[in-house]
Parts: sequence; C-alpha cells; structure tokens
Amino acid sequence: MKVSWHKFDGAEAQVFEPDAGSNAVILFCPGFPGAGGTIFEQRHAAALVEEGYAVYVLKHKGTKLSGAAAPNMVNNGARLMAGRKINETHIGGGAATIDEWMTEPLKALRVLHTAYDSIHVIGNSFGALSSLWSLTEEDAPVSKVKSLLLYAGAQGVDDGEYGIMRIWKPEYLMVARITDKISLNDPFDVVATIKNAYAVLPERVKAMPAHIVLKYLVVERDELLNIADTKAFQAAIGGRGEIVLDTADHAWPDLGLLAHDTPNYTTEDLLVLIKG
Repeated sequence: MKVSWHKFDGAEAQVFEPDAGSNAVILFCPGFPGAGGTIFEQRHAAALVEEGYAVYVLKHKGTKLSGAAAPNMVNNGARLMAGRKINETHIGGGAATIDEWMTEPLKALRVLHTAYDSIHVIGNSFGALSSLWSLTEEDAPVSKVKSLLLYAGAQGVDDGEYGIMRIWKPEYLMVARITDKISLNDPFDVVATIKNAYAVLPERVKAMPAHIVLKYLVVERDELLNIADTKAFQAAIGGRGEIVLDTADHAWPDLGLLAHDTPNYTTEDLLVLIKG
C-alpha cells in the first residue's frame, strides 16, 4: 500500500493506494470540523485498499497544523513536518470560508475524473452537504461517479426550530473544541451559508444524474441527527435514495467517540453499501 498526500487548489487529501494502482477510487468528504476523516482512515482505509480501491480522504482548508488537536486532525506526521519547515499555519495555507468547504469535493473530482474509471463518493456529516453541493454544480465532472453514500450525513430540511438548522447555531461554532482545530470565517456567515444550502439543495439534487446511486446511512443512536431529517430530505427530492439504518453504533465516552462518529461500523458493511 502506498500512502501519499495530494493538494487540490486549497483543499488537501491523504491518499491510500494499492501498490499496483487501481481504476476505482473512494472519495471521503469529512464533516465539521473534520476529525471524522481520521476515524475513517483508522477503521477503513487500509482494508478498502486491500479490496482494490484507491482512497482519498479530504482534509479541510483552514485545519490548523499546530496545537494539541493537529496530529489527530491531519493524521500524517510528514504533512505536519512539511508545514513546520515553511512556517505554514493551516492546511491550504491559511484560514478558510465555508463556501470553500462546500466545493472541496468538486476540486477533487476534477482531478479524480481524469485518473480513475469509477468514483464512489462518501459524504460524512457536513460532508453530505459539500458532496451534494459539489456534485450538482453545473460544471461538475460526474459521468464516472457511480455512487454517493451520505454517511451519518447532515442532509435535511430547514423547516423551523425542529428542522435541520437546529444543529447549526453560531454559538456552537465558537467553542474551543472547534476553534482549536480550524480557522473559518465569521460563525454567523457560516450559518447563513449553510441555511441557504439547505434551501436550494433539494431542487439541485433533483437534477443530479440518475446513474449515481444514492444511499443514506442513518445511525439509529445518532446524538446530532435523526431519521426524520433524512426522510424529510428524501421526500423533498422526490423519494430518491435508499435509507439504511445503522443499529450497531453507540457512543464510547471514555474514547471521546459519539455514535455519530460510527466507531463500530465495519468495512465489510461499508463495502456492501458501496458495491450496491
């Protein structure tokens, strides 16, 4: 297995590949603030490579390259050392905006489209928004995208106090467990951008090419999201996509893991969702 690092015009990714190469790639789009990428790498990347896939795990622009959280967020000592050598503070060279995060998957797709015959996209938590947004941009190269898995995804509908926007509050984005890890634009602007995304995504997704197989993995004991969020989104796009309920995951408080982090989900079950 080869492990490398790739830069996509601001966004970056850790890459895992079979020694002999592959014609199929999995693009993992992380959540907010992005630690789920490392959880995915630890639990699945090497096993997916053994199954013949290349795996690209996006790392958000604006992720801090120093501080106690950096090794876990970046999960690559060589990338951290490279940053120190040039006094680089963040992945992507500096702070980010949420608008940039929304198109990180698109930047990766433009490169992967030329290198692989089939592409499988996984949007985890916030990554559901960024993957849906990127795949529905007018110039998105999606002819080789075979599947989109919204993995404990934050898709939903903004329908008031109990809708999906309940999880996106400016005060939630100002706490140290967020600001110690990433540098983003003003929290009120972040929330406004996300609110707009929820408003327009259903119509955009209705036009997503039919050849892309859409699935939702919903964690039964998710602390942040619930199945009603996914069902509301599914209804808003005309009923498209298969909902799969994850009954295996639960929190591991001593390890700082939520059920939402899918710490128990196996690669074997993940492969069933990817392969269809």
